[in-house]
Amino acid sequence: MSVKLKGSENFNYRDWLHWKKFSSRKIILSFPDKVISVDMDYDKKIPSNKDKVVILVSVHGLEENPQIFDKILYLLPPRRHPILWLRRAWAWFSTGIVDLSAPKGKRKRFALSNIHIILNILIRKIFWCRSWIKTDLALLKKHFTEKTIIASSIWQGYCIINFWISNFKGDGNQNGSRNI
Repeated sequence: MSVKLKGSENFNYRDWLHWKKFSSRKIILSFPDKVISVDMDYDKKIPSNKDKVVILVSVHGLEENPQIFDKILYLLPPRRHPILWLRRAWAWFSTGIVDLSAPKGKRKRFALSNIHIILNILIRKIFWCRSWIKTDLALLKKHFTEKTIIASSIWQGYCIINFWISNFKGDGNQNGSRNI
C-alpha cells in the first residue's frame, strides 16, 4: 500500500518538519517491519513493495501523479500559520537567505533590498493560502474522495496513519479499509 502524506504548500515549515521528523520516525519505530518512508523533497524514486506500507511525504503531492496512491492524507495548515510565516520572514531578513526552496535576494544580512522580495512572498503565501487549499480540496473531493482523509492537525494525521498501518495486510490489501 502506498500512502501519500500531503501538506498544503502553505503548511508552516517548522510544523511540517515536526511531522516529517517526529511522526515519520515514530511510525517507522512503531512498525519497523511494515513501513518504508520516503521524503519526496530528497528522493523522487518511489519504491514498489507489496509487503510494506510506503509512506511518501511531500507538500507537492497533488502535482505528482496522485492517482497512483492507495491512500492520501492531506494535512491542513495550522490556524497560526501567518504568525509563523512572519517568523520565517524575519529569519530570511536576518540571515540574508530568502526563500530556501529557490534562493533569492542579496544574500546579505539585514539587506534593505530583500524587504521587497520578502513582502512579495509573504503576501502571496498568506493571502493566497485559502485559495490554494480550496483548490486542493476540490480536486481531492472530485477525483479522490474514496481514498483521501483530511487531517486538521499533525496528531490527527499520526493517528490516521497509525490506523492504516495497523490494519495493513502484507499482500497489498488492507484489513478493514474504511474511511475514518
